[in-house]
Amino acid sequence: MANGFSSDGSFSLFYQKGWAWLVVRPPEGKGKPVYLEDIENRMRLLRIPRVSAKTLRGFIENASGVQEPLVEWPDGDYLTAAIHVSVDESAMVARLGVDPPKKGAAPPTADEIEDALRRRNVVYGIDRSAIARIAAYQDYGKTVVIARGASAVHGEGSKIIYHFNVNRGKPYREMDFGRIDLKELNFIENRKKGDLLAEIAPPVKAANGRTVTGISIPARPAGENAFLLAGENTVLNEERNKLFATADGNAKISDSGEIRVEPVVSVENVNYETGNIHFDGSVVIKGGVADGFTVEAGGDIQVGKGVGRATLKAAGHVLLKAGMTGNSSGSVECGGNLFAKYIESSQIVCRGHLFVEEAIMHSRITVWKNCVLGGRRSELIGGAALVGGSLWCKKLGNLYEVPTYVAAATRPELFLSCREAQKSLDAKEAELDAAETKLAQFEKAVQEGHGNDEKILQAKIQIQDQAQVLASEIAGLRRDLPNLRERLVAESGCILVCEEIIYHGVTIVFGRLEFRVPDNGSRKSVLRAGEHEIIESGYNFRDRPKIQFEDD
Repeated sequence: MANGFSSDGSFSLFYQKGWAWLVVRPPEGKGKPVYLEDIENRMRLLRIPRVSAKTLRGFIENASGVQEPLVEWPDGDYLTAAIHVSVDESAMVARLGVDPPKKGAAPPTADEIEDALRRRNVVYGIDRSAIARIAAYQDYGKTVVIARGASAVHGEGSKIIYHFNVNRGKPYREMDFGRIDLKELNFIENRKKGDLLAEIAPPVKAANGRTVTGISIPARPAGENAFLLAGENTVLNEERNKLFATADGNAKISDSGEIRVEPVVSVENVNYETGNIHFDGSVVIKGGVADGFTVEAGGDIQVGKGVGRATLKAAGHVLLKAGMTGNSSGSVECGGNLFAKYIESSQIVCRGHLFVEEAIMHSRITVWKNCVLGGRRSELIGGAALVGGSLWCKKLGNLYEVPTYVAAATRPELFLSCREAQKSLDAKEAELDAAETKLAQFEKAVQEGHGNDEKILQAKIQIQDQAQVLASEIAGLRRDLPNLRERLVAESGCILVCEEIIYHGVTIVFGRLEFRVPDNGSRKSVLRAGEHEIIESGYNFRDRPKIQFEDD
């Protein structure tokens, strides 16, 4: 060569696809050619079937550097690279691992790797770029994901995306009866005129999936499409897929599913400067409510500071961030949930759930759903509690055995009907006793010769008529009361949980069943209604029972 470069000839012997293949590269310049004996020795070492010397010389003489088949060699398969293919149980992922070939075998080709995949029925979602990379760069000794199936895309009807909190004021979902942080609750979702309140997300078209082994995964068809209902102070766009506020106020969803914006009244305090408040929307009171004042709202009421001898009525929720000390004349009535730091000497009527952070003391509470005391103290002391669902606290009553009455798992409307009927019966029986006493006095006056006066006779007839009416009404009440009491059955699934102690002096009823607290109290108790009695079991903090909420 012009530059005087020389190199000896060389050869390669290797197994591939059932054959021994030979590559003979010619010498360059003054280099030496490949020797026949070297090829024969390598063939014997690899146990390649014999080939005539004449044939081998022909390869040497015609050295071209091109891979050529030499002889069939099925036994050479033991030298090849091991290709491992695994498919997971779901058949959605296939993995590949390639061990390096032994000396004397060619590296695996992309075709050989694909053949290995086909033998394992992997036919879908194959990453051919990964196969090419392994073959080209001989990337051995690793396990890689070589194929992925396609999950079915289940059809969905169009759905509503809300741009305001529709699940506000429900700490029981996240806090699991732990401490209720009233500072973080906010029932009022203030929005401005023109704000986007909700929009329709387009439906999702169903698409079948496929496993890596080619099996089809059927997709569920789309369900019904959602639609927006425009309520008070809202408007839909022309396409009816977006809804906007037309006024400032509290965004919420009505019971009928309409999205509405109710006006919000916000005041510092309710006192002589504001007077009583009667408002169709929601009311936010940053400070407190002075004694003797009334706040009525068609929406929610939120009070930042203390409430005393005041009256609060809300069609929605009530949030008392600093509690209430009613001094026996303060009251709260709400159609939704009530949240309070504490309640003392107050009258409460709550048609939702009642959540109290610290204590309920010497109050009369009527709760249609569950009552949860979830703070550090969690005490219910004195007064009477009528709870339609479950009750959760740490202490019931106190060491001084103050009378405390609890009716749990008892529908308030049935309980109140029974109580009113009994109260009416007692009052009418007292009236009848008084009427009969007067009649006896008239009879005595007649016997003494003073009963012929016209006025006395008329009064006697009037009292007799009154007594007959009372007797008839009493008979009706006595007839109805057993039927009302028969319906007074404990609601299934409801429990009373007391994490620490129920003191003696507490009366507990579930429907018509009564639980008698031992003289030394009952510690760590879970009560539930049995068929004929209230069943008591121990409270285990590590395996706490759960109260059921209607939207769990």
